Amino acid sequence: MIMVIHFERSLQDALEKIGKHEYHEFKIHSFEEEAKHEHDLIETYGNAKWAIVDILNGRYGLNVDLQNWLDHKEDDVAYFLNEAGSNSLHHSEFKAPYRLCLWLGENGFMISIEQKGKGFDASFVDSHRIKENEGAAFEFYRKCKGEVFFDDEKETRVIYYVSDISVLCEQGTPQ
Repeated sequence: MIMVIHFERSLQDALEKIGKHEYHEFKIHSFEEEAKHEHDLIETYGNAKWAIVDILNGRYGLNVDLQNWLDHKEDDVAYFLNEAGSNSLHHSEFKAPYRLCLWLGENGFMISIEQKGKGFDASFVDSHRIKENEGAAFEFYRKCKGEVFFDDEKETRVIYYVSDISVLCEQGTPQ
């Protein structure tokens, strides 16, 4: 089951979809100034991505591995964290994600990557098939098995990925 980008989805809709949930937040770069891509920032960002992977694998019995993105293996979570995260590191105003968030629900889960500063026009990037870098975030968003939506389609600062249990089961992943 392939989903598409949802410009009309809201955070409240997605939270209702995943059901009763617990929340985790991983701050990366809280300052409203351009990040220096020093070891500490990259390490904090990498640790946050791996923490999300570990939590999802433990909670839902998944086999998510960030290496799958590098090896071009199917893994929506790895692709989302790496593609959306890379765009935030390279194209956001402050050159770093502000935070990664994870909601673990009884019917699925949701991940978000948030940036501070100026947002971007997600609907324009999508409709004009803009590809300013070597990444493929919007191509992934168009073909992933979950749903991708934005806090504001014209001034996007938060990108969300939501997956329900039925999608996990279709991928042959235990609950």
